Amino acid sequence: MSISERQLELIKESAHLLVREINLTNEEAIQLISRCIKKELTKRNITMEMLNISPKPDRTSFIRAVVQHVQDAIQENPYWRTKHLNKSIESFYKVLHDTWTRE
Repeated sequence: MSISERQLELIKESAHLLVREINLTNEEAIQLISRCIKKELTKRNITMEMLNISPKPDRTSFIRAVVQHVQDAIQENPYWRTKHLNKSIESFYKVLHDTWTRE
């Protein structure tokens, strides 16, 4: 599966937030987000290109699912866990959502 420009932009901006707010390296953040995006794409049996042309509610649903996967992975790893996880995840969602809605 090749990576689209939109996917790369989503990953870079959201990874920066995770590096800043949670104890992740840039590489860990990129790998985590990429894995979660691919997991959700596979689950929905779609490509990023198909998602790009989907209605806004579908894209929003996709973003929420990816954010949930990321949150679950962070909570499972005691090294990454933080007492401000909910605030960090809120910010993460906002970055992903804002990046997606920019046209």
